[in-house]
Amino acid sequence: MATDAASRMLAESPTPVARRLFLIWQNPESRQFIRVGVLSELVDGRYAFEYVPGAADVSGFHPLTQFPDLDRAYVSTGLPAFFVNRLMSRRRESFPAYLHSLGVDSAESDTPMELLARTGGPRATDTFHLVDDLAPGPDGTIISRFLASGVRHVDGDGALLSCLHEGQMLRLRPEPTNEVNERAQLICVDSGEPVGYVPDWLLADLEDLQARASSLEIFAERVTPDAQPHLRLLCRIEARVAER
Repeated sequence: MATDAASRMLAESPTPVARRLFLIWQNPESRQFIRVGVLSELVDGRYAFEYVPGAADVSGFHPLTQFPDLDRAYVSTGLPAFFVNRLMSRRRESFPAYLHSLGVDSAESDTPMELLARTGGPRATDTFHLVDDLAPGPDGTIISRFLASGVRHVDGDGALLSCLHEGQMLRLRPEPTNEVNERAQLICVDSGEPVGYVPDWLLADLEDLQARASSLEIFAERVTPDAQPHLRLLCRIEARVAER
């Protein structure tokens, strides 16, 4: 749980942003995924949260208890409790195995923002997820990671997954006949056989990247066949956006 200092909100002048994640909310009735907020890590180590323009007009959406003002930028000395609670406790016995499944092998990548980006920060008690900001760096490249969903559904006995090697290139294949989501994208091996799905909450941002990228590749970064289904396949996106 966050300390009082970590959850204290400070209204101060803007500070450059080191990393951004977008807060996605799924309307429980329409099942639509909608971007409603932005979580930023500032270069000085603080965190900022604000709602996106138009969040007030999203049907069925209400401001979060910790962030009641839709027009305010909240800045805190530590990660706010709403996001802390979306991370696994480091005190859990399974935490080292969890980090391994997420491909976190160094202190540099073992950060709250990176863990939230790779997992999406799901909770059983709500319909919020976090998505990496798929904006290019100074050289036009984009690298981001996500956990494949539906692994157990498409590869029930794990036969295909057990044959995957880390670093292997994968392919995305639209599945317009999907009865749950016609925008679904399968993650496939070269033969075309699926090993998972792109998470539904990531699809809109990925589709946008596919439309503007001059090149986009997907790789199997970490394969853990004996992990929980949602942790078995970590994928890495490598894309390049041409300079304008």
